Amino acid sequence: MAYNAIGVFGIIAVVLAGWTTANPTIYRAGLAFQAILPKLSTAKVTIIAGAIATVAGLFPAFAMKLLGFVALYGFILAPFGAIIVFEHFFAKKFGIQKNYAELAGIKINNAVLFAWAISFGLFYFISVQFDVFLSFVTLPAWLLCGVLFIIFSKRIQKRK
Repeated sequence: MAYNAIGVFGIIAVVLAGWTTANPTIYRAGLAFQAILPKLSTAKVTIIAGAIATVAGLFPAFAMKLLGFVALYGFILAPFGAIIVFEHFFAKKFGIQKNYAELAGIKINNAVLFAWAISFGLFYFISVQFDVFLSFVTLPAWLLCGVLFIIFSKRIQKRK
């Protein structure tokens, strides 16, 4: 398709785009493998990660399932990013203590747990019930989680 659009330069553009996108991801995967295999050099684990990704990419059935996995992974983790952002930017404005669990000496911050569980549960239900791809409900889940975190933090910290 790229060749039909702009010829050889289309192919070159696709190869360069794929290469520049894949390199940082393969490097990060290599660093993750290095946590499991600390005696191997960064170069070796990056080559291993690249080889695994290349072999996996040869099987379309596997590669097509990857999008759903990445969407689920992002959907699970994104609300935690909201908690970090909302705490950093809005804690002072709403009078909540940053790093509350650490300062209070508690192992689980219920504000975080409840904000994540409610936003995850609600928008996962919406995704399943109305057949909406998870990537489309990630932003609303992120926003709801951040707002709930502020509300729950305010209430929990007020009682202490």
